Formats: sequence, structure tokens, C-alpha cells
Amino acid sequence: MPSSEVDPSDVTGSSPTPVIPPSTSSSTPLSFSSNLLSHIMSTPSADTTRPSVAIISLSTGLFNHDKLSKDQNNFSSWKQQFIHTLRMNQGANGYLNGDIAPPDRSSEPRAYSNWKANNGSILGFMGLVIDEAEQEVIEDATTAKEAWKLLVQRHAQEGPVKQVQLIQEALGTRYSSLEKYTTTSSKLTTLNKHIFGMGTLNKELFLCITMINAMSNVPELRATHENVTQSLALT
Repeated sequence: MPSSEVDPSDVTGSSPTPVIPPSTSSSTPLSFSSNLLSHIMSTPSADTTRPSVAIISLSTGLFNHDKLSKDQNNFSSWKQQFIHTLRMNQGANGYLNGDIAPPDRSSEPRAYSNWKANNGSILGFMGLVIDEAEQEVIEDATTAKEAWKLLVQRHAQEGPVKQVQLIQEALGTRYSSLEKYTTTSSKLTTLNKHIFGMGTLNKELFLCITMINAMSNVPELRATHENVTQSLALT
């Protein structure tokens, strides 16, 4: 007796049900993401390999000047020598005016560490080339920029009496066969720059100073001379 079961392949228009393999689409993005994350984590950051601020080994042997001293009135020449020395050290003079600012500590830890070390080196170098009175002025400064600003402010106005002394020194300078003319010219240029760098000297103040200067050889006016001179030095 014929079987009543019907083979699906014998039915017109029908076809075997296709076998769909298990989908692997969900595993591909996960695998790709894991590999990408692993690659990112294993790649050194730019701050580690090429920090925005490099470490500087200061060459202080280039500095050749007496220590900064208000008594010696040598800030102008000392300042030039100090700046030139730092400039020769990979442009480290940028720490004095803030051109080289500290990087962000969280995003650039290596660069920040280098900046902090460089700043400390410059502060230390500065302390070695100034006298004790100047060291007291900058002892609380935490950056080279702050210390530099304090020194500039301290020496910018050194008193009108000192200014007149420089004028007298300039007027007393003479060209001589015993010294190269270029050397004498350089001295006059330095004096001129320092005189006008100390501020404007008005005619009333200049007259007062010349009168005080005229008192210096009169014994009974010596006390007055010293008191007024000290007062003017603080202006």
C-alpha cells in the first residue's frame, strides 16, 4: 500500500528550508574594539616620548660677572649677562618673562615635571650670582618669573642721588690714549642707558640734589645732608 507521506521535494514550487549558520556578527565589533583598546593602551603618549617642555642642563660657566649688588649699582650689566647666559641655554630666558609657561599637570605630567625642574635650576642659578641682600628679596619666590620681577622692581628706581652720581661719572669720563676708544664709548653707552633707565629727573629735584651735594664739605650741614640724602634714596 502506497505511503501517505508526501516528500516536500515533490511538491511543486517548494524547496528545502535553507540552513542558516550561526551569526558571528555580534563577536566581530567586540573583538575589534578590544584590539583597538589594547593598541591604544600599549602606544606611548606624546608627553612621554616628545614632551612639550624638554629638560635643560644649565651651562653656568658662560656667566662672567660680579654678583648683583645694589651697593655696586651693577644691575644693568648684570641683567644683560644673566639674560644672555640663559638664552644660550636653549632659550631658558623665556622662564624670566613667562614666555615658557608651565604645562597642564594632569594632561602633560612629563612636560610639567621638566618645566618644574628647569624653573628650579634657574632659581638656584640666580641665587648663586646675587649677594645676600638680593637673596633675601627673592627667597619667597617660587618661580623664576616672580624672582626676576622682584629684582627688576628693586633696581628700577635706585634713587635720584645715585642717578646724579652716574651723571657725574659720565661727565667725568674722558677718551684717552691709554684705553681703546671703543672701550670708553661702551662705558658711556652703559652709563647713559642706566641713567635714563632709573626714571625721569625733573629740574626741581635736580636742583635739590645739587644743593645737597654742595653741603657735603660743610661740617655744620653734614647731618642735614645725610638725612635728606637718605630720604631721597627712598623715593
